[in-house]
Amino acid sequence: MRGAYGLLWLLCCPWLADAADAAVVKIRVLGLQSVAEASVSYYRDLLVQVLQRTEAEYGPAELEQLEPPVLGDYRYLLMKQDFIDVHHFGTSPELERDLLPIRVPLLAGGLGWRGFVIRKADRLAFAQLRSFTELKRLTACQGALWPDSAIMQAAGLQVLTAERHDQMLELLRRERCDYFPRSIFEGPAEQKAFQSQYPDLEFSHSVLLHYPYAMYFFVNKNNVKLAERLQKGLDQMAQRGDLQSFLRQHSISRFVYPLSRFRKSVVFHLTNPLLPAETPLQQTEYWLQMPQPEGQPASAGH
Repeated sequence: MRGAYGLLWLLCCPWLADAADAAVVKIRVLGLQSVAEASVSYYRDLLVQVLQRTEAEYGPAELEQLEPPVLGDYRYLLMKQDFIDVHHFGTSPELERDLLPIRVPLLAGGLGWRGFVIRKADRLAFAQLRSFTELKRLTACQGALWPDSAIMQAAGLQVLTAERHDQMLELLRRERCDYFPRSIFEGPAEQKAFQSQYPDLEFSHSVLLHYPYAMYFFVNKNNVKLAERLQKGLDQMAQRGDLQSFLRQHSISRFVYPLSRFRKSVVFHLTNPLLPAETPLQQTEYWLQMPQPEGQPASAGH
């Protein structure tokens, strides 16, 4: 009877349905900068998963995607608190000072394992590269505001920066730089997205850069409730093994597995001078367990 009365109330009082809809919280996020930035869908889908898993405690929520500005630092879009509610960033002391970090690495630290988008004509040259000195003679393309640029420069690598993802691909095509480091999760998916526009470029993992690196969700410092919700949902996923399962199953990340495919890669380990002290490196359930390279031990960057 109670259900019948509830239905009757909704039929007689349609504003109650509107009130129910109004209870759904809108979480504002940025859409893609370009079609080639396909990996962003991973963060969007993971965010949806976390919101669904925490709905019983925090209530229903859904994403509202907004068009990214052409240029600018997305950090300020969060700090202003009047444009977006959450965004993913590679962490740094400055970001953790200005925003609230959700300290669960979204790709299990996989963004710190980077292969290279290269010109197909250079495939053999990179396959034969064995020393860090050789790599230092080349120039990488990276984002002007990405922490990766500072990490690579601190290691002695030459870096040419640009504002947008598609600009870096264009610089590589025009031979202004020699390689565009992208994580082992991002590179292959992005190659599928850009191959029609840039058929002469490809992603290669014959050489890998590695440094401790965490990509987190960040929210405005005043948005404590959302930070708490995301932290609880992501930590539960990691503790139960669901975050690793999500990585294995998502269309952007599943092709990385099995991780044994990277045994033959030449690995250069770099120090990350931007890594905050609070990074949860000891929580092994948060991080990828990569195989040891075959033959000689992994190479040191410097």
